[in-house]
Amino acid sequence: MKKTSPSPHRTKIVWTGFFIRLAVLFLIAVLFYLGNFVFNLNKNIARITTNQQESSTKDQAFTELKTFQEIVKSSSDETKLKQQNNRINILLLGVGGQGHKGAYLTDTITLLSINTQTYQTAMLSIPRDLYVQIPGTNYHTKINALYTYGLKNQNKSPGEAISLIKKSVEKITGQKINYYIVLDFEGFKEIIKTLGGIDLEVPTDIVDNRYPGPNYSYETFKISKGFHHLDAETALKYARVRHVAGGDFGRAQRQQQIIASVKKKATSLKILFNPLKINSILNSLGEHLRTNIKPSEIAPFIKLAKNINIYQTNTKVLDAWSKDSLLKSDHVQLGGVWAYILLPKDKSYHSIQALAENIFNLKNLQEKKENIRQEQANIEILTPDYNSYIHFKKIFQNWGYRIQPYRPQKYTQICPLNQEILLAPRQTNKLFTIDDLVAKLDLKVIYYTEEERKEKNKNEASEKPSSTTGKTGENNKTDITICLLKDSYRYFENQSRNKNSKVEENSILNTQGEVLINK
Repeated sequence: MKKTSPSPHRTKIVWTGFFIRLAVLFLIAVLFYLGNFVFNLNKNIARITTNQQESSTKDQAFTELKTFQEIVKSSSDETKLKQQNNRINILLLGVGGQGHKGAYLTDTITLLSINTQTYQTAMLSIPRDLYVQIPGTNYHTKINALYTYGLKNQNKSPGEAISLIKKSVEKITGQKINYYIVLDFEGFKEIIKTLGGIDLEVPTDIVDNRYPGPNYSYETFKISKGFHHLDAETALKYARVRHVAGGDFGRAQRQQQIIASVKKKATSLKILFNPLKINSILNSLGEHLRTNIKPSEIAPFIKLAKNINIYQTNTKVLDAWSKDSLLKSDHVQLGGVWAYILLPKDKSYHSIQALAENIFNLKNLQEKKENIRQEQANIEILTPDYNSYIHFKKIFQNWGYRIQPYRPQKYTQICPLNQEILLAPRQTNKLFTIDDLVAKLDLKVIYYTEEERKEKNKNEASEKPSSTTGKTGENNKTDITICLLKDSYRYFENQSRNKNSKVEENSILNTQGEVLINK
């Protein structure tokens, strides 16, 4: 593949998302403890950053410092890490790298967040099959292909190409991305090798007969339930294996498990006070690691990392398997080829954004659910026909809502033509319910006054009950009315992953390595 030049305003980026998520910060934390150990840091920094000529005088001075104490002292009062509302968000990406099929597909995508006041950390894993709009276009593809799309389809530099997936993750999570890190397979293996392997407990037997082998072949990967010491090659396979129970979602959980093991090993006494191993890790990464973290920002990261609670990290994986999952499965044609994709269960990213916003305190989300339950809102669904009503009624009941009987005449009386809206009294006390339904259905809200309510009740009183009216909610007052179009329920029909999908394995790339898109 033809090499591309780096973006003029970004430092290089290439780390392997799945294990690096916290690896950078915790390796930096280890470096902090080395204190007075003197060695030539500038050689290592030069390898993982680019555009040193465009760096500020402060960045250039950084590479001339001899000790970590000098580094910390030089920038502690001047350099501020990028953040919003006391939160730093780092996009962590994993790629195969040169020599692997789909070398720059970001099959691991994680948002690492750090609370700079409480020193909490959290990780939100985004599945590679999430179907997204390509920023700046009307095309759609899988999110793991955005980086490659920029490189191959648009001939962008690596720094410019990474902006596509960065913008997409910002839209999905509602979080501003401050930094990004990408690591490839070889870089990951070098880290594990330098650490002397990692120790972890495998929760169940794993047998994958379709693990990617050399020259685009397949091989079998096996590992038994129980405690294991994993070398670099085995750790990589354990992180990548997915043709087993749990699929990609199980893989994301294993990757987070590996991160925890890496953190534990990297902060153990044997590694903590072994500068030769730390220096070896930095030396070994070379071109396998790139990031937009500036040299002058290393010292503030060191100070931040030493305060972080490395033993407690909130971790969440976006999946499509359970009733409470935020994603659903579907299929779509990409470049004329059927492909398995994931979509948000809601008709917006609202629930995912709420999860990302509250990742440090997940109790907030449970409290919101409890508030919705306590409101006990009676929902009236208005649709053009009874079959649509039945479909929506089932969906709403799965969400935990109480549904009023079917009243066919009211659809033409109340609902505007070809519009989906939510109607509620101006003085309503069902605000949590309204917020939830607006997010799930992407609705416009119209509040009506007391006078309008009386007119509404008058119309209802003159209405004859439908023969298809059910008993549920017959004696209950309507709190919220929702107008929905006939075919909208189709978006919500498939709310669980098809584990036997025959199109799931289809490549997202054509034979030229270009990304398949839906126009």
